[in-house]
Amino acid sequence: MSQSTKLEFHIGKIGGMVPLLTMVGLMLLLTFNGVGGPKAAWAPGFIAIILGMFLVKSKRDYFQSILDGIADKTGVVVITAWIFAAVLGSLMKAGGLVDGILWFGMSTGIQGSMFLVIVFMSTAIFAMGTGSSNGANLALAPILFPAGVYLGADPAFVALALLSGAVFGDNVAPISDTTIVGCTTQGADFGATVRQRMPLSLTAGAIALVALVFFGQGDGLVETASQNGESARPESLLMLLSVAAVVFFALKGRHLLEALSYGILVAAVVGLGIGAFAISDLFTVPSQRGHSNGIIEDAIAGVTGAVVFVILILGVIKIFMNSGIMDDILTFITERVSDSTRSTELLMFYSTSVSSLLVSSNAPSQLLVGPTLVKPLGEKNNISPERRANLMSASVCSIFYMMPWCLAVMVWYSAVETSAISSGLAVPSASISFMAPYPWALLGVMMFSIMTGWKRYNKQLQSQVQPA
Repeated sequence: MSQSTKLEFHIGKIGGMVPLLTMVGLMLLLTFNGVGGPKAAWAPGFIAIILGMFLVKSKRDYFQSILDGIADKTGVVVITAWIFAAVLGSLMKAGGLVDGILWFGMSTGIQGSMFLVIVFMSTAIFAMGTGSSNGANLALAPILFPAGVYLGADPAFVALALLSGAVFGDNVAPISDTTIVGCTTQGADFGATVRQRMPLSLTAGAIALVALVFFGQGDGLVETASQNGESARPESLLMLLSVAAVVFFALKGRHLLEALSYGILVAAVVGLGIGAFAISDLFTVPSQRGHSNGIIEDAIAGVTGAVVFVILILGVIKIFMNSGIMDDILTFITERVSDSTRSTELLMFYSTSVSSLLVSSNAPSQLLVGPTLVKPLGEKNNISPERRANLMSASVCSIFYMMPWCLAVMVWYSAVETSAISSGLAVPSASISFMAPYPWALLGVMMFSIMTGWKRYNKQLQSQVQPA
């Protein structure tokens, strides 16, 4: 995030935490009462900002910090990608892909909790190809959430399968921003980092899949599934070509927005070609003010709640960062670190986790602690760059994805909420993020790895460094 003037508070640096803690606390209050979500976070964010105004000495610098946070490049990129992914998801849904998947599920017998394997793998492949868990959820939730519920899976676990698959794909993707930032800040080799990570991530993925299948069975096939599945046209599955286009161009090294644009074009062409919708459904002049002008407008409107949430949380986070308290936290930790490999790795892991929860974003938190804490401690204790990069990546793909105030979790929930409402289904509580199988499984695997030394070192370093 961009540098701004340090803020001074009447109660000291701790004043910089008050807006953040206020916003998070009110969001959790709403979440535990079953009414959390992106729109529900608007009032907590606004209240937090107004409260902080009375604690800061320079009101001008305070509000300039908020504007600097909102204008941060990270937020702009995230919001733009959300809009493109949301349009892609809406086009696929309008193309009849939900009914096509119902037809597939009923024809093959892949129903109930077994369908969650498809949900998990689909979002994983999308996120792996694009390096974006957000894009995977926004594009595929409109399709896979209603399809999974109709085919008899538990709604909460359909939502959790979406989240878990997207996190798994983001975790193993070489082009993920968490991988890139982790390797860059530690001077790690990208290929070696991903190869060393795979046994850890695949183990966690297998555990998550078992949990989804074991616990994810719902009340059986919904009547709507039989009706829609029988009337569905198998050719609507051609809409999956749009997903293939996104993954293909992303893997070719094209910008995420460019890849999403190609997917949108393919979805539009296929949808028009199979007669699922007309050009006038994409854009038309409405009969009167206030009516929708087409699928594209509706798609963008669906992510408005998440976009406003991002604006508010980025402003609140910038207040926290400009207070200087994060620098004090890092200094405090550095001065009290143990020399053992095991305790150092635990410190790296949880420091990155805490940082990601405080700044509500994963890659920026790595940029914060990577050069200042993880790298010097790792070099001091002979922990390889690849291991350090993997510790940070696993950290921001585990605990971070359980917390309902974090950006990526809000995106996932916003996509699920919008999909459920548009399909006439019950909306799961935002608090189910605390049960996300893959983040929990990855946390457990990493704790095992840290405590036992499993996959701790690269082969070329094993002869040089002995585990604690």
